Amino acid sequence: MAAELVRVGIIGAGWVAGARHIPSLQKLEGVEIVALLDHDLGQAQLLAPPGTVATDNPESFYDLRPDAVFVCASPASHKELTLQAFAHGAHVLCEKPMATTRADARTMASASVAANRLLCIAHNFLWSDAMERARETLKGAGELRHVTGIQLSSERRRLPSWYPKLRGGLLFDEVPHMLYLFDELLGSELEVENVRAVWAGRPSEPRSCEVLLRGSRGVGQLTMVFDSPISEWHVASVAEKTLVDIDLFRDVMVSTGNDGQHRAREVLRTSTRATAGHLWGFAKAGSRLAQNKQLWGHDKLIADFVSAIRTGQPSPVAPEMALSVLNTAMTIVEAAESQAQAG
Repeated sequence: MAAELVRVGIIGAGWVAGARHIPSLQKLEGVEIVALLDHDLGQAQLLAPPGTVATDNPESFYDLRPDAVFVCASPASHKELTLQAFAHGAHVLCEKPMATTRADARTMASASVAANRLLCIAHNFLWSDAMERARETLKGAGELRHVTGIQLSSERRRLPSWYPKLRGGLLFDEVPHMLYLFDELLGSELEVENVRAVWAGRPSEPRSCEVLLRGSRGVGQLTMVFDSPISEWHVASVAEKTLVDIDLFRDVMVSTGNDGQHRAREVLRTSTRATAGHLWGFAKAGSRLAQNKQLWGHDKLIADFVSAIRTGQPSPVAPEMALSVLNTAMTIVEAAESQAQAG
């Protein structure tokens, strides 16, 4: 039986729409991208797949009656665009950060309930190959003892044009990715125990930020550096029987096992296992990239979202979970800002 047709409209003709959302949707049976809306009509026409209407007119966009709207525009517009989509009877998948204020995020979640439409925030790395493998490995790894995150961001890499307008700049833009992974690993309802930010004369965002977090299953520490010469994002879980490292950019998971008494042969075994795991994972990720199948979890998340529309199941990312992540991100930004003002 053919899958029920789901008509999708995309708002925002930027990088994330072109590199993540459109390829993910094109992989799915029974999904049609009917419209692409952007204030820059030329950019919308450039990015729109064949057969998709490119427009800069919201009325023309909604005249095509999309069943779902993918909000890929700047965070400052997320609340308004989400409410418009609900008013036109569409489900919404929205990029992170969910919103730029707690009040806007709560309004979006409440509107989803009132409209009886799904709201899904794109916490894509939860669906990545590396994270799925990490979950399976940690099931048999014994007690979780610590989670450590390192987020190094180079200012020379591709960055969204709107990020300098956010409170905290890249801190607010990028920290949600780490927080939803910490939430998954440490347990929901994360608490921020301590924040130390270094501004060093940077007016709009810190140079670095360190955060101590506590969840229901333990504690973790996140270190973020925003003027690094390289970009690397890793989340490592220290469990009783192994260490599990998630290399987010390469979509690779490596586990080390236990090196016992740390004798030479045990260190060699651990090193060999870690090196082989990284090489094998890098080869698999490279193969997916070469086949245009490396989408860092967006493809699986979007497939689950479309399935939820068809079946009436809950959103793959519950609005309550997204609200919690947004609240924690705001708490971190506010603490960082207070240190800038005090310093």
